[in-house]
Amino acid sequence: MIGRILKLFRGAPVLVPGTSALVEGEARKVDIGDPAAGGRQILLCRVDGEVHALDSLCPHEGGRISAGPLTDGRLAVCPLHSYRFDPKTGKAVGVSCKAARTYRTREGASGTDVWA
Repeated sequence: MIGRILKLFRGAPVLVPGTSALVEGEARKVDIGDPAAGGRQILLCRVDGEVHALDSLCPHEGGRISAGPLTDGRLAVCPLHSYRFDPKTGKAVGVSCKAARTYRTREGASGTDVWA
């Protein structure tokens, strides 16, 4: 775990194994470091065959964007006010809200590298 935290501060990618099991239209939460101690909780979403990373913290009022099935197979939802976000861009859909933070990803045979 210490190694993951150090990678976070060095700007190196963090390998998230097992992302090949993430099916189209689904989202899974992953902790990078300890969220209570400055780490991040991100949402990995598979859309159009690619894995996208979205911060799970909703920019509207600090709710948490949900893991599980994506709305219409494409949009992540914060259940606090039902705001929907495009995992590819982080942009809110159908409401006036700041975009959720996104992270660069690269999927490989052993998992997905996330620059968080």
